[in-house]
Amino acid sequence: MWRAEEPLTICAKVLRDPMNPYACGQKLTAVGLRPPGIWNLDITMSPQAPLPEDPLAVLRERLRDLYLYAGEPSSRTLAKQTGAMSHSTAHGVIRCVSLPRWGNLELVVEALKGDVTEFKALWIAAHNARSQRETTVHPEDAQEPVLDPSHEQEELYRPVGGSPAEGHSGAVWSVAFHPNGHILASGGGDGTVRLWDTMTGKPWREPLLGHTGAVVAVAFHPDGNLVASGGSDKTVRLWNIDRPHPARELHGHTGTVWSVTFHPNGHILASGGIDGTVRLWDTTTGTPLRESLIDHDGAGWALAFNVDGRLLANGGDDGMVRLWSATSGQPVREPLVGHSGAVVTVAFHPDGHLLASGGDDETVRLWDPVTGCATGDPFIGHIGPVRSVAFHPGADLMASAGDDGLVRLWHLDSGKPAGRPLDGHTGPVRAIAFHPHGQLLATAGADRKVRLWKSAQPPDYEALFRRIDYLHARLRRLTS
Repeated sequence: MWRAEEPLTICAKVLRDPMNPYACGQKLTAVGLRPPGIWNLDITMSPQAPLPEDPLAVLRERLRDLYLYAGEPSSRTLAKQTGAMSHSTAHGVIRCVSLPRWGNLELVVEALKGDVTEFKALWIAAHNARSQRETTVHPEDAQEPVLDPSHEQEELYRPVGGSPAEGHSGAVWSVAFHPNGHILASGGGDGTVRLWDTMTGKPWREPLLGHTGAVVAVAFHPDGNLVASGGSDKTVRLWNIDRPHPARELHGHTGTVWSVTFHPNGHILASGGIDGTVRLWDTTTGTPLRESLIDHDGAGWALAFNVDGRLLANGGDDGMVRLWSATSGQPVREPLVGHSGAVVTVAFHPDGHLLASGGDDETVRLWDPVTGCATGDPFIGHIGPVRSVAFHPGADLMASAGDDGLVRLWHLDSGKPAGRPLDGHTGPVRAIAFHPHGQLLATAGADRKVRLWKSAQPPDYEALFRRIDYLHARLRRLTS
């Protein structure tokens, strides 16, 4: 234990605040006072004292320093400050018994006014050490994994009562929720864009007709007044949802348009095609904003903007994911390499700290868009190509759909399955989308049906609204 007559020097460069007494080189001297319980140490620390060899222990120690200096806020207070997690998650991050997900740790460090860069380096070291341990197999451990029956039987989403939405006469390739959640758009092999009332499951209005081939991509404008579609007729069309005819017809692709997505500000529409190009369009005039982005060996299958619209992710036939600057149209770093087959779906986490990709190699992968590094091991479970991925808007949950006819739910923290797969479709599942509040999940597939699934858990609107407020505040900081 400490003795009052001996100074204690703590070297823990964890805060941006220059007044932090725990910054490197400053001394904290205990004079006649017993340190708080969290500092109940059996050794005296000094700049010369070796740090624990375990990187996770180093991370835990630094986090404990930061937490103490911040006044030891309660888990509920800390969760509220992050605006994006439950108090139990915040408590788990602070304890750091096991390696937390980086996104959660980042939010906690920001809430405690810590140095995110410092903690990122510590987290990477702990993550690499864990990966090395997991890849070292000991003979006594070489046995079949034991499945937790509780996870296998858990039901997170249930089919909404009544029959699935039927109307398409061909495979349904894409679905997208209106920003208010009351309307769902679907694009099908019959060349139609259909709008559905999510409350009743009935058509919201007559189909939107105009494409002369399959509609394989749909997306709503951020204000909800327009819906974009792309198809095998090589065109992109913009529809006013209150009118039956397209507002604009955009030409430029020389092959099927596989993906469309709106910039968060609504002024830009991106489209990707089998011709290997990504094109950016002015949504007001319908004119191209610049020369097409061409950097894939084969089709440019998948597109997604991040939350602030600065990055555009693109997956292609060459198995790579590329990140482009939406402003300059230039690549922002080397491609993300990991998939062994075409990347046909990409999605950004709602707060932008993760990027998911899925493809023909039957895996889902998570990436840090800032560093370009993979985060954790691939999510493995689908038998056949993964066709669509989507993040839950307010929980650490991700969904994926594939040619095996299943929709799988995953815990982001552990990478393990979350509950039972959803198995209502009778053929490959082509598309999935979460409702803006997360209470509904839409799926569509080759069986020509659109299905709605309802969360088995009651909505936590308070947590969701905290997350929305946090994301809005973060977006304002990034764009100011």
